[in-house]
Amino acid sequence: MTNVEALKNLYVAFGGQLIDTYEDINDGATVGNYATSADVISAIAKKVPSGSGSSLPEVTSEDNGKVLKVIDGVWGKGTDLVE
Repeated sequence: MTNVEALKNLYVAFGGQLIDTYEDINDGATVGNYATSADVISAIAKKVPSGSGSSLPEVTSEDNGKVLKVIDGVWGKGTDLVE
């Protein structure tokens, strides 16, 4: 497997499809037709959430004992398993 193929697999793992196109990458070709790592990495960057690289909430030692849960459609800190 080449690096380009591996990166395409990563793109798909992030929710992309090889039939996706981006006008600003490789003249609008489908991701499946990209031939360079740089093009596939640019497409991956469009699928990865922006910001800190994680959609998980920030935590500190004051959060010890809390659980991670979905609150209004996003990850948040809960105090126990059933609130």
